[in-house]
Amino acid sequence: MNKEPITKSGYEKLISEIKYFREVEIPQIIEDIKISASYGDLTENAEYEAATERQGFLLTRVSELEQLLSKLIIIDPSENNHDRITFGSTFKIIDVDTEKIFLYTLVGGYESEPSKGTISYNSPLAKAFIGKRKDDEIKLTLNGNEVYYEIREIYFDKELFNNKDI
Repeated sequence: MNKEPITKSGYEKLISEIKYFREVEIPQIIEDIKISASYGDLTENAEYEAATERQGFLLTRVSELEQLLSKLIIIDPSENNHDRITFGSTFKIIDVDTEKIFLYTLVGGYESEPSKGTISYNSPLAKAFIGKRKDDEIKLTLNGNEVYYEIREIYFDKELFNNKDI
């Protein structure tokens, strides 16, 4: 089985989410089900129906997250050599034609937030850049158009990985 990379902070965030669901959300929804069931006829009890639906969602989510845990391997990106783009690398690229600059950091799928510049190590965009060096030029086809990017910088952003929001 191939393991998916994740940072330590991403792993801790995942564990915290599971713990929150198990210790707060699920006990609360069980209580909500008991209260709504006491209202009588369950066939026309919208509160009961909503609570049992939410319980199903929460139990499914916990199960999915626990399955995800078994597929993860914690990697400390500070231990990687960042002379090439790899897990945990932050890299600056420029669109050769428009001169627009983009900044990305490769993280695990669970912790990626493209709007914040963190992209999944397994995303097509990441795969196009993994292993490349500074000054390499990469051709991508985006929406049917060829786009050329040049890698301007590759580094490890220690501050980014000290932030618990990753």
